[in-house]
Amino acid sequence: MRKGILVSVAVLLAGAASAQPLSPLAEARTHAGDADINVVTFRAMDAFFPSAPVAAARTARLAERRLALSPEVHFANGAVPFEAALDRTYTNALLVLKDGALVDERYRNGSGADSRFTSWSVAKSITSILIGIALDKGMIASIGEPADKYAPALKGTAFEGATIEDLLTMRDGTSYTEQVPGGESTLDKIKRRSSYANFTGFSDVTGLGLTRIHPPGTHFNYSTLTSSLLARVVEGASGMTLAAFTETYLWKPAGMEASAYWQLDRPAPEGLALGGSGFNATLRDFGRIGQLMLDGGRANGRQIVSKAWVEKSTRPFGDGPVIPGAPRGYGYQWWTMLGTDRFEAIGIHGQFVSVDPATRTVIVKLSHWPDKGGQQLTIETLALLDAVRRTVSTEKAKP
Repeated sequence: MRKGILVSVAVLLAGAASAQPLSPLAEARTHAGDADINVVTFRAMDAFFPSAPVAAARTARLAERRLALSPEVHFANGAVPFEAALDRTYTNALLVLKDGALVDERYRNGSGADSRFTSWSVAKSITSILIGIALDKGMIASIGEPADKYAPALKGTAFEGATIEDLLTMRDGTSYTEQVPGGESTLDKIKRRSSYANFTGFSDVTGLGLTRIHPPGTHFNYSTLTSSLLARVVEGASGMTLAAFTETYLWKPAGMEASAYWQLDRPAPEGLALGGSGFNATLRDFGRIGQLMLDGGRANGRQIVSKAWVEKSTRPFGDGPVIPGAPRGYGYQWWTMLGTDRFEAIGIHGQFVSVDPATRTVIVKLSHWPDKGGQQLTIETLALLDAVRRTVSTEKAKP
């Protein structure tokens, strides 16, 4: 009875908070992605949101075999020079690795090597790596276990009984909505009360009205909330904050070059890392994440995450595309390109960490798209990435 009363009070308070005008800072947060300023805000998110640092240690120096990349990029309306294609796809920074060596690196719009760029949903793929590490170390017994074993706040909710694998593959079975054209989605509600107003945690499902509409494991439904729940699984399994776990088991052992940070849903000490978004790092270190995956989980001379996890997480789960009309599959928080062995971490507004085992390349493209996403910009960005891969595979490095 007492639990039911507390839940009801929390629901009422959440509703009241969402109805209140936002504070000036919270209002500013709602504009961080606006097209007229995101060219700058996307590398200054810690000015808007509370954050937790992820320290670096000894740097694993990148080998360099520079190329003067200038491929023509073929768009639907004809070939476009490379710099024009970078402009047209709103590029803030670009990094290209071939066989683990740096062949091209570009910073644009006032950014630089020390800029820490937000990655949006690229963070989901990093959280997947952290799940793999926790599994490798025996902190998680099996991804077939219910997520609520490690995140007990999920008991009694629409997520109860869904396995860690169900969350990894975006098949939790709930009524969550990421986007609702012309309406308010579940994610919109969460962002208003959590990321913007800092009233409650991003992972708090109380008051969202979510129900179970499919058996877990059966229907793909892209969900940033689901990814944040995986962050809670890592924390529950390890007894560490996500930032501390990232630093201890990924960032320092892999020899990352610079400190990074996780955005929090509230100021410390109550605040928790978002998990499904909000990881911020330098261009080169995003490249190192891609290279780690290309090298079967190895970096800095160490096995950071098992090769078995890398192979499993970057393989499409289930049959057929997960997006109607697009050749996309989905593994454990990594997008796949059906018909190839390519896999990618992708974030809204044009963030890409594209890993292609066939050409042994990693391309990081950090962007400031004016909108969250769109078919035209996606198609043109993929054409640009293809042009880079073709050129890197045929040109010789400078002597």
